[in-house]
Order: sequence, then C-alpha cells, then structure tokens
Amino acid sequence: MARAAKQTSFIDPLAIAFAAAQEAYKKGLSALIDAKRRARGLGPIEWPSIGATPHDEVWRDGAARLLRYRGARSGPPVLLVASLINRPWVLDLLPGRSVVEKLLEGGLDVWLLDWGTPRAEDAHRDLAGYALERLPRAFDVAASAVGATPFLLGYCMGGTLALLAAGSGRIAPAGIVALATPVGLHDEGLLSRWCRTPGFDPAAMRQAYGNIPPHLLQPAFKMLDPVGLISKWVHLDEKIEDQAFLRFFLAMESWLEDSVSFPGDAFVEWVELYRSDALRRRSLALDGTRVDLGRVRCPVFNVMAEKDYITPPASSESLEKLVGGPYAVERLKGGHIGLSTGGEAHRRLWPAVAAWMRDHANAKGKPVMQTHQKKKVRR
Repeated sequence: MARAAKQTSFIDPLAIAFAAAQEAYKKGLSALIDAKRRARGLGPIEWPSIGATPHDEVWRDGAARLLRYRGARSGPPVLLVASLINRPWVLDLLPGRSVVEKLLEGGLDVWLLDWGTPRAEDAHRDLAGYALERLPRAFDVAASAVGATPFLLGYCMGGTLALLAAGSGRIAPAGIVALATPVGLHDEGLLSRWCRTPGFDPAAMRQAYGNIPPHLLQPAFKMLDPVGLISKWVHLDEKIEDQAFLRFFLAMESWLEDSVSFPGDAFVEWVELYRSDALRRRSLALDGTRVDLGRVRCPVFNVMAEKDYITPPASSESLEKLVGGPYAVERLKGGHIGLSTGGEAHRRLWPAVAAWMRDHANAKGKPVMQTHQKKKVRR
C-alpha cells in the first residue's frame, strides 16, 4: 500500500556519472570486441536486441504492464513474475536462450508482468502494494481473459512476491514454479549477511533517495562475485571468434547493465525480511494481512542452482517444509542466471517445467502424478 514518508531532495552527481559510465562502457566493449576480431580477420558483431519475442500489451497499472505472448496457446496459462529491480528480459533474452520461447514451444499461454521503471510516487509503495495489490490485479486480468486459472512462475524476488500473494490468500494459482526464490533468509550467503549488518540503515537510504537507485545497488550485486567479474573477460577473449557466444555475451551485458531502482518502502521491508526471516518463521504480516505459506496448497515446483550466490540453495530449500500442497524440486549445476539463460536449463529444465504445468492442468482434481510428488533431487 502506498504511504507518505519524508524524503530529502538533492542532485546526486554519482547518478550522472553512473549513467555516463554505462554508455561509455557499452561503446567501449563493442569497440574492443570488433578490434579483437579485426585483428583475426573477422567482421564486427552487431549488438543484439533482447526481449524480442512477439507480444501484446493487454493491461497497465502505473509503471507496470501485462504482456501476453503470441503463440498456439494450446496449454494452460502461466504468468511470469520477475524481480522488482531487474528488467524481465532475462526470461526472454535471445532466440534459443528464452524461457518464454521454451514455454511457448511447450504449448503454454505465456503472460509476463513487467514491473516497469519505478516512478517517484512508487517510493511509497511497499511490498503489500506489489504482492497483495498489483500482482493479484494482473493475475485476475490474465485469468479473466483466458477463462482459466493461471500458473505462476516467479524468478528470484518475483518468486517471493508470488509466494506472498498466494500465502496471503489474495490469489489461488493453479501451481507455482519458484525459480531461485529466496524463502529462508538467514542463510550463509553474502547478501543475507550484508542485509543483517547492524550498521546498514535502509530507512536512511530511502529517506535520502526515495527509490534506491541502480548506481547504489548494481555495484553491490557485482561484488557478490568479484572473481566472476574477472573470469568473464578471460572467457570473452577465448571465445572472440564464436559469433553465437558473442551475441549471448552482449545480450547478457545489455540486461545486466539495465537494472532499475528499488521502490523505497519495498526496499526497507525487503531488508527487514532478511533480518527477521519472518516468511520462514510464519510470522509475516503485510499491511495487516498475515502471510502463511501453509495456505499454499497448489502444486509447487522449486528450482534452484548449486552455485547460486544470490539465492543460495539453503534459502530456497526452506520452501518444502512451509507449503501445504504437492511439492517437486529440481536442482541444477551452475548459478543464479544460468537457470534462465544456460544451455543445460534450456535443454532439460524448461521442457520439464512446461510438462509439469500441463500435467497438473490436466489432472483436474485427480491425484498428482506420482513422478512429481516429493521428487528426489537430480544432479
């Protein structure tokens, strides 16, 4: 729910420098790649477009919009929910590296909730405003248009928001796919430790900035994996002749460098979730509404990555003991982003996810297929 809060007004020179540096980085990276290829007698690489799967915008609510992808739509509807602070195009990166594309190939009716770029007034929008208000409205629009109850597929924070909506009773999805979803937040990951540091004051940041800007958030996330920042340049040099790899590399850089602000009140409450671990402890209330994942009685498919440093597996594993319905789990090698863009995920995971949704949509009240009940972790 939106609420008033005092905010300081000032011009931040770091924001100006950050925007200029991003533009310079993109131009410099393109020039570097072309120069290395030219030295080997190879042609330049065009910067690819991302999020290009054909779609129609069917609804708007403030900065948010609801997209419906074009396709055969012979199977059940699924609403994709991304993080508040990242563009959703990581779920539709490139042909052959697109979750949207794989789900469409599986016959699903694919919808996506794009949270958009937060406006100044969104600084007053808390987690309830997103999970208990905006997400349920988008869900209802999709359900009414299709005439069937959608599944939810939430990525990272989007998965947590989906669970909050279902655990509050605001929505009753046909099933939930939780992809790299933080649940138990007192894990040993660096992000959890940072959030729980006594000297960290999210309320002061919210008062100063309103919405927490990317130039504060993005460097912090990059420092969660400092070795990765170095190794990717070594990998780039080794793959400079591989056009397909370069297109993927540049598409990933487009997405990584295009993060958005974290809505102010939601940011303060998100950090508090890490400190209180209230979702796992079943003690969470949003805007006076109790959130209990035991109310989630629809089928849940929990997907995690072994080397995820943003949502460590231990954080996602907490979900099994909290939900009240059929539960399946898949654990892949690799990291957080690889679940949506990695080759192994697109070969094995996403066809399986599409089949899982079709199976549960076709059950129509029958017992869940035995293969999906408490399925053992596959490595």
